Amino acid sequence: MNDLRELETQVAATGLRASVAACLVFWTAELVRPGFVSRFLSVHLFLLSAFAFGAWYASRVERYRDWPLVQYAVAALLVPACAYAAWTLGQGLGDLRLLAAAFAALVPLLILPLARSSS
Repeated sequence: MNDLRELETQVAATGLRASVAACLVFWTAELVRPGFVSRFLSVHLFLLSAFAFGAWYASRVERYRDWPLVQYAVAALLVPACAYAAWTLGQGLGDLRLLAAAFAALVPLLILPLARSSS
């Protein structure tokens, strides 16, 4: 049973890496030559597969304490992305827009300790 879990973890990790690499390559190709990829298929399919493989990999990984520097770097990169997304999507909130962006910026900083303490 343990061998099956290790195999699933390896397949999920490989799928995640391949999906992220393909997504980056095709987005770069799309930036260099607009329409090169999007005429035939959506680049977002690779992003969707990266999310699917990432969720699968996260469900199979047993320890979240490996590579803490990478985890903190990703959380630091997600802080402005979450704040920007909340600011952009919160146009109808009026005066609460700034507060929503501030709380959205805290989300990665709150999730990281929770994920690290669960292992």
